[in-house]
Amino acid sequence: MSRRTFDRKGFTLIEILVSLLLVGIVTAVIGLSSYHMVNGFVFARKNADTLLKGQIAIARMTKELNNVKTVYVASTNGTQITFTSYRDGGTVNHTISWAGGAANLLLDGIALTDQVGGFSLAYYDSYSGTAGTTWSATSRIIEINLVLTGAENTPASFNARVAPSFSLSVGT
Repeated sequence: MSRRTFDRKGFTLIEILVSLLLVGIVTAVIGLSSYHMVNGFVFARKNADTLLKGQIAIARMTKELNNVKTVYVASTNGTQITFTSYRDGGTVNHTISWAGGAANLLLDGIALTDQVGGFSLAYYDSYSGTAGTTWSATSRIIEINLVLTGAENTPASFNARVAPSFSLSVGT
């Protein structure tokens, strides 16, 4: 009698299933890590854009407020200031304002920035003085506080103090 030997080349069904399971697990891990990496990149990019918007808005307001000639008390409060500037001869009224809520921050009615979560102006007689919410004849320093909302509602705060470089007058 002769024995037949079976040629065992190839894979069994269990070996194929285990291989597919391992490939599936590796694919899932790579896919999830890629998702989180891309999500982190998008989050960082949106917040970088928010920071840039805030820096530009603060720089623009600082530039405008450095050249203040006259501040109009009747149109000045914690979220709005109306003034004239030495840059245009003091003949044109300028207004920086925020209406609250989801409104844009405006400079002369034109959007200075969007995604504003908060905006306030404070007025000081001196650097160590107490903040006021309205301009007075003795005010010499304007503090700007701006909060922008970034990715996933992350707040970004910007602050600046401006001491206008020229002698100020008070209008009504």
